[in-house]
Amino acid sequence: MERELWTLIVSSLRSLPRRSMRNAVYTDSQILAVLLWAALHHRPVNWACLRKNWPAQAWRRVLPDQSTMSRRLRDPAMARIMRKLVQHLQRRLPEGRLMLTDGKAFTLKESTRDPDALVGRMAGRYFHGYKLHAIVDDGHRVCAWSIQPLNHAEQPECRSLLEQLGKDQSRGRRFLLADAGYNSNALFCAARDVGLRLIAPRCKPGTGLGWRKHDRDRLSSVRLTEGRGGWMWRMLYSLRIGVERYFSGLSSGIVSGDHLPIWARRLHRVRYWLDAKVIINAARITRNHMIHA
Repeated sequence: MERELWTLIVSSLRSLPRRSMRNAVYTDSQILAVLLWAALHHRPVNWACLRKNWPAQAWRRVLPDQSTMSRRLRDPAMARIMRKLVQHLQRRLPEGRLMLTDGKAFTLKESTRDPDALVGRMAGRYFHGYKLHAIVDDGHRVCAWSIQPLNHAEQPECRSLLEQLGKDQSRGRRFLLADAGYNSNALFCAARDVGLRLIAPRCKPGTGLGWRKHDRDRLSSVRLTEGRGGWMWRMLYSLRIGVERYFSGLSSGIVSGDHLPIWARRLHRVRYWLDAKVIINAARITRNHMIHA
């Protein structure tokens, strides 16, 4: 399976457009190949910079050194290129009918010295760490994602993810399912601006609406989740577990993105490490779809 995933990744790397960079010795594809080879084998980047750790048929080009990798991966354009790579890998997957959003926390020990791993609340306790925020569809296609410290709230991060999606006329008026943490007027409005209809239950269902004016989609969500005993939300909630399945696939098997290794510290390293895991998971889902198609 590892060889099959690497074949899909390499074919997608070759499809990336070349950037004209002054005094650049290595292309973006070469830099990403080293990062993805390290992430695929759960090793640090400097391990993948050594030729002895590569089979001859896996990559025949010259490998950059660790300092070059560190400098190039800090380039903000690299994150955009990795998102294009995910889109290319997912082009064979069918587009889902529903969109789902949630977050996955990556906690560190309390004794960590990582200054970027801020304190956030999770499962009734406070932890140091980071959080992966994502929007996926029920076809296991990841549409947008971001990595932030654990203290960042889900609602503003979801708005930034909706900005990543942008307005798509072909998307139609599809549902975006979320949990009670996403129930806010601003988020309902932001979802409508990109052609989505957010459905999120209230933290205290059955209570009053207060005196303030609410967004029309928020009122519609209240009727769907609480009207007639909430049968509509129970049906939709059974579909919302698709985002949990995506995070489960990201955490298990060959992807193994369930924790942060000891070399993934500081926000920029955590971001490109988890971005690499998202790419590998997209290759895994595409490979499974091609087998069962």
